[in-house]
Amino acid sequence: MSIELTSREELDRALSNDEPVIIEYYDPNNSLSNFFSEVVKELSKRADSRLLFCKINIKSHPELAEGVEKAPVLRVFYKREIIFEQKGCFRNFELDLMVLRRGIRSVFEKINLRFRV
Repeated sequence: MSIELTSREELDRALSNDEPVIIEYYDPNNSLSNFFSEVVKELSKRADSRLLFCKINIKSHPELAEGVEKAPVLRVFYKREIIFEQKGCFRNFELDLMVLRRGIRSVFEKINLRFRV
């Protein structure tokens, strides 16, 4: 389950977490973004429950989507720093899920974080 962030205060509160935070930047009027949201939803079901999943609507809240010009984008933050970013997707559910899981897992291993992804 993802938490919808709609204010700078909510974003700051999410990023102040000591655990990694996964944020999906989406556009509800974009079919590719809607597809990717389903992939992220599945990722959140399989991931460690200590991971916080959030989402930001880039059309309604562009001020919270710094550097994101086009959805979908997924970023993983740790200690307020972006440690992983994926822009776009392949439009293949299993492939997109695999790429996200492997990419995030690889970054976690490099900085010695132990979370199921």
